[in-house]
Amino acid sequence: MKKILGLSVIALLISIFLPLNVNATEIFASSKMSMVETTEGGKTFSISNGNGNTMLYLGVNVTEGTFKNYTAHIELENSNFTFSGLSSDYKPTTGWTGTVTKSATGNGIDVDLTNSTGYPAGTRKIVASITLTVADSTPSTDTCKITLGKTEEPENPKCQIVDDTYYDANGNEVSEEAYNQSCTTAENPQTGSFLPYTLIIVGIALAGGLYYITKKNNKMYQV
Repeated sequence: MKKILGLSVIALLISIFLPLNVNATEIFASSKMSMVETTEGGKTFSISNGNGNTMLYLGVNVTEGTFKNYTAHIELENSNFTFSGLSSDYKPTTGWTGTVTKSATGNGIDVDLTNSTGYPAGTRKIVASITLTVADSTPSTDTCKITLGKTEEPENPKCQIVDDTYYDANGNEVSEEAYNQSCTTAENPQTGSFLPYTLIIVGIALAGGLYYITKKNNKMYQV
């Protein structure tokens, strides 16, 4: 009986916590336009020496909301590979504007790009390409390890009104009417963000109740 109770409690807690583990929108670096090899999931990779055509690509995988701001720091872990800082050595894709600059310290690249329309959820695309400079004396077999920092876009407030701007349940800027439909209806109240915590409390209470009832029944059987 105790074993069955333990398994029931574990299953209950898993059912509560699993919905909370939602993948967040992630930006990444890639060695190829095809996005086969990337830094997604905290990975790193090494880029090959292409001499005068050593390319690095920046992409995003949008899983929720609308993605509009791409900010990142890329570190090049080989001093033979550098970024010139020239505007001719980076090219944002259509719709993206901003700057890609050489870091003030270290051997890195700072990226700050904006798209006024944004990418909707379900989009996985390249947003910019960067040409790296490789020192002439660098062997053709030499590679450069790529790491990416600051991988998440700052989130907009959800179901809030800030400076007369309305944000829906996904953090998108919307009209007052759309805000009311998203945040003030019975199906999706403003307090929805507290729902997971309510589920956790209810789950713990149910688990405690099951334990109490089982323990009481065991005592009855022993009488």
